[in-house]
Amino acid sequence: MSRQIAVALAALALLIGATLAADRVVAAPVAPSAAFTEDVEVSSGTWYCVPLPRPGETATVTIAAVGDEPSRVTVENIRDGAAEFDDRRELAPNETLELQLEGGETPPAVVVRWRGGPVVTSWTADAEDGQRLGASCSPSPAPRWLLPGAVTTVGSSTRLYLFNPFDSDAVVRVAFATPEGRVNLVSSENVSVPARQVVDVGINELQPEQPDLGMIVEVEAGRVIATGLQRFGQPDLPEIELEGAELSSDPTAPEGRTVLEATAADATTAGFAYAAAGESTSSWISVQNPNTRPLRLTMTATDQIDAAAGTEEIIVGPESVARIDLDGASSAPNFGVLLRSTNDATFVANGFMALTGDDTAVTSFPGVPAVDRISAQAAAPDGSAPEVAVFNPGDAAATLAISMGGSVPDDWSSLQLAPGEMQLLSAADVGLDGGSPVTVAADQPVYGALRLSSDDSRAQGVLTLPLLPATSWTGSSQVVDPEHDQTLETRPVEFPVQPEG
Repeated sequence: MSRQIAVALAALALLIGATLAADRVVAAPVAPSAAFTEDVEVSSGTWYCVPLPRPGETATVTIAAVGDEPSRVTVENIRDGAAEFDDRRELAPNETLELQLEGGETPPAVVVRWRGGPVVTSWTADAEDGQRLGASCSPSPAPRWLLPGAVTTVGSSTRLYLFNPFDSDAVVRVAFATPEGRVNLVSSENVSVPARQVVDVGINELQPEQPDLGMIVEVEAGRVIATGLQRFGQPDLPEIELEGAELSSDPTAPEGRTVLEATAADATTAGFAYAAAGESTSSWISVQNPNTRPLRLTMTATDQIDAAAGTEEIIVGPESVARIDLDGASSAPNFGVLLRSTNDATFVANGFMALTGDDTAVTSFPGVPAVDRISAQAAAPDGSAPEVAVFNPGDAAATLAISMGGSVPDDWSSLQLAPGEMQLLSAADVGLDGGSPVTVAADQPVYGALRLSSDDSRAQGVLTLPLLPATSWTGSSQVVDPEHDQTLETRPVEFPVQPEG
């Protein structure tokens, strides 16, 4: 098996400058070569996870070793102010560790610390209604978090979760970005986040009846990790008739639960490897501008219907949020999207896809600000009908290989991706039913995404998880500025007195 894969990768090795040999992980996986990790110069990191299962549901946290060296992993489970440490584990390359966490009144939380080969971590949960939730974990705390795409109209609800994994309390300000601009509230000016706790903030009470809302979490003291949960629904109103007029729900409106991911680092680009639109599918992007000046950006999509549309500017006001509908953006049912700032103003974006009709589901996925040649995602469980989307945003063709669970199928060993092209690849077509981790290595930077379906139906519970670029695995660009961390001990600087003469 390893010999066949190495031969299949020979052409790709000339471009990437390395070879790869990998087998499907069983007990002792064969380590991949530097083909997937040659540019990753990291030796340690931390992942902070806040799974969001409801009471009676179970979340699975998947920790996957994606380097060519063993990874030493320590897991800290945090709930209700208490922390428990698991024994240190060593993961061989391509090996995964799964943690089962039960839902409760407050969400569970996990801190994963690793040394040696790089590790990526994410969580998934199969809900009782057949939908699948999940998200990537965060690589570091940050002084500010942005969460675009909240909806608080009647029937829908938004919750914000603030996780403090440290020994000292934190204080944050929660503000909001609306289409008209920033909103500050006295009631959310000083939100306390006790040590080793997850605080649940109901947003509907603070900003009701908002069809497009961005949340801003600014850390006043301490350190936190933020995430959100969005429930799309319709008003629970009786069907009545008044003079022939019928009050009923909208069959095309989205319904379901999805994670509302928070982003710490705003950037001048955001890429989405996967979006879809059709008769019973709709997609949109919520863009949040954190600057005090307008944001001007352009959008390009794979197989764009109107080529001139990519040159039209979209303007988002200062400290505001805007929605971009993707229906009609592409002639293809599945496509990639790239947003680019034209005036160097930074932004963050969350994408959404909704299935309507007989089967309803919603999934959201953050725009990836920085593209890379190497990217990975931890969780592709067996039975999830995984699909991998790859999108080339550049001007040059890309050659890439995809590994799933340590296996590189021949058809995935040397894929060609034209400039601006997106491909959606089914694991079932190459004889795979799943396998963690999923890794993409290319000779040009490409965006990637992993699509998972629930166990009972491919039409329900569709979950989209972006592949994480290697440059984001340690969160090095999101280091907390000590000037904003008021819990740090300080003392005045004392200069020695020089004797006279």
